[in-house]
Amino acid sequence: MVKVLIVGVLLVVAQIIPSCGGASAPGDDQTGTGSQTQVIGWVEEKRTYPFEATPYVVVINLHEYSVPYDFWRTVQIGDLVKSDGITWTIVRRARR
Repeated sequence: MVKVLIVGVLLVVAQIIPSCGGASAPGDDQTGTGSQTQVIGWVEEKRTYPFEATPYVVVINLHEYSVPYDFWRTVQIGDLVKSDGITWTIVRRARR
């Protein structure tokens, strides 16, 4: 009886204490804007949609991410890039 009570109390306490994995999974934000999700990957394509609100797009792991024009202009296909949700940076240039 005491063991059942202890297990019950531990389950209640475990539900109250927040877990350490509070971040969402990569790829949850398909647009790449306004999220704190970190994106790291190889640029597969560069696209433009001139009549859209966010016309400059890079494709990473089959997902489209909107990027600023300056970054879109400098990045090349095959570059390893990352984003912290605010800024995009080139981690490593493609071998040419």
